[in-house]
Amino acid sequence: MKKLLYILILLVLITSLLPAAGSREVKTSLVIEDTTGNIARLEGIPERITFAGRASNMVADVLYMFPEASSRIVGVGMTNQRNGEFVRVLDPQYDSKIYLERNVGPEQIAVTQPDLVVMKNFQKKNLGDPVSQLGIPVLYLNLESPEFYEKDFRILGKMFGNPARAEELIRYYRDEKDFVTEQTKTLTEKPDILFIYHTTRDGIAAFNTPPGTWIQSRMVEMAGGNPVWTDIHPGGGWSKVNLEQIAAWNPDQIYVVAYKEDVNKVLNSMKNSSEWQELSAVKNGQLTAFPVDFYSWDQPDSRWILGLKWLAKQIHPELFTDLDIQKMTKSFFKDLYFLTDEQYETEILSRLGW
Repeated sequence: MKKLLYILILLVLITSLLPAAGSREVKTSLVIEDTTGNIARLEGIPERITFAGRASNMVADVLYMFPEASSRIVGVGMTNQRNGEFVRVLDPQYDSKIYLERNVGPEQIAVTQPDLVVMKNFQKKNLGDPVSQLGIPVLYLNLESPEFYEKDFRILGKMFGNPARAEELIRYYRDEKDFVTEQTKTLTEKPDILFIYHTTRDGIAAFNTPPGTWIQSRMVEMAGGNPVWTDIHPGGGWSKVNLEQIAAWNPDQIYVVAYKEDVNKVLNSMKNSSEWQELSAVKNGQLTAFPVDFYSWDQPDSRWILGLKWLAKQIHPELFTDLDIQKMTKSFFKDLYFLTDEQYETEILSRLGW
């Protein structure tokens, strides 16, 4: 009888230990849903992250706001828009990464052996879905508006296991945006503003305006300007506009970007044109290029917040007399990207030319 009792007690002990032993073998799962509704299911915090596809510079510039990025990113998409690779400045391990072309395919991404791939949301059909079919989890970032920036930061906070940094970034962007909009929201008189993107294809120059929903249009509105083009261009992509239409608008101020060209050369050519010289903005010295370091400050890149504050001071200098643009810019790159004074002066200030 005693022997039977000992056996029963031993069996109970063994049974009670089995779940505990098994639990050590199971990795904690991590489920992340992005703003497209796509769900990435991971075994834990990803240790090998690849970002890829078109607009990789915008993806990279939010990834590297997290201190964990350098040690976890293994695959690097093309980020050179014209002025060099900003990632090279941010990542001390840059030379050990695997570099991917702009038009990369899923097989090349798989070579990086990622736990997770991050890309812009418009890449889902052509690139993201084929990557997912290889059994690789994918996350999509929107990054097209202040609202989506907040949502995407929280997604990245979960991905890196650093929600505190995500909330810190959200507060920064929200506070800086509110700093501008609190000054401009009660304005009753707003100057007419034109924002144009200059392109040259096959030797033919063209000017383009963004849709009314894009960040460039919203920046003008938040900065206290009236975007003259949005009534005829409410949606879609970039739309060509001719000089006749620009003359009809005859805006008070004109702002120019040229992502693939030297915007200052474009600006000088416009100022020297007899046709442009007839416009009020040109006559009054209100034809201005957006600032550019590695990337232009008007895009839905992380720099849009710099562009908003710079633009607000350009449009309404009387409202922002205490805003020091150079001080603001230096703080941005030091606090959000951990750049040293030397890196800022060598890599950023030298490109801005201030």
